Amino acid sequence: MATTRHVRLRVGVIGLGRLWEARHKPALVRMSDRFRITALYDQVARRAEIEANVLGAVATSGLDELLDRPDVDVIHIISPQWFGLHAFESAITRGKPVYCALPLFGDQAWIDRVASTIASRKCLVVPEFARRLYPASDRLKYLIQNDLGPVRSVVGLVRLSGFDRYGQPGPSTQIAPAPLMIDPTSYLLDWSRWIFGREPLTATNQGGTVLPGSPLHEHDVEHVALGFGDGAVAQWSVARHHRGIWGESAKWMPSPGVQIYCEHGAAWLEMPDRIVWTSGGATHDERLPIEPTIGEQLNAQFHQAVTTGDCGQPTWDDALTVARLILRLKGDTNLLA
Repeated sequence: MATTRHVRLRVGVIGLGRLWEARHKPALVRMSDRFRITALYDQVARRAEIEANVLGAVATSGLDELLDRPDVDVIHIISPQWFGLHAFESAITRGKPVYCALPLFGDQAWIDRVASTIASRKCLVVPEFARRLYPASDRLKYLIQNDLGPVRSVVGLVRLSGFDRYGQPGPSTQIAPAPLMIDPTSYLLDWSRWIFGREPLTATNQGGTVLPGSPLHEHDVEHVALGFGDGAVAQWSVARHHRGIWGESAKWMPSPGVQIYCEHGAAWLEMPDRIVWTSGGATHDERLPIEPTIGEQLNAQFHQAVTTGDCGQPTWDDALTVARLILRLKGDTNLLA
């Protein structure tokens, strides 16, 4: 791959849906000087055909056909298909750069296998940890360094109304729900590591079922605690809101958000763009602009990683660390790394 930022990358997209419509399609179209969408694959063939006609691309009949096309330089894996992470494994074996919007998870053997494949193929993988780029997150990071001081405690509440694969804000439905421990918890774990600037030393969780006999056959509430040493902690409560049972109670329940307690002040975040913070006795309530969009920022980072070799953050190592941390929380392994 050339070492200039002005290379126009030809993109093969795997998996359409609401995240594609809301985040990545608008970004890639606006960034047409850096990206050209050449091929699409979706488990609903007609959906891929319609989108391809709109974008001037080709709808492929199979996954391998898209991955092996000579006019596809990079792979965007955007939404889960019926085969889960099979697309990710198939993509990395080709050695083409991969942008992955899916949470990575699996048993220890699967993680070791894909890590070995990526290392041997020298494949660039950029995971989507979008919360790092939310305006409220960016502002908090600045305040930690300049006003609030080191983080001592994070207390977060995430409430999913129905099935929200990507957390708030954003799309609210997808084809099939993922366990809360995988999504959105894996993204919250990465955000916690990023905010504290180091890895957790301890990790525990307690899950429960609010509605016994739920058709999801899984926890609909998870409580996760991370210890970062010297008394610094992060605690997250993630729950599904069952609207059919509780109606519109979410309107009067406490708002989802994140409390941040630092050595010199405190902050409250409502993702993606609001932060209230206090330091030195003064309180500030800021609503921040989302410009450029999150999709544009994510794809700009990916373009830079592909064309210059500057991977920046986050990296495949971050995704690998989070996947192993999920194993620890699920009790499948005692290893954090």
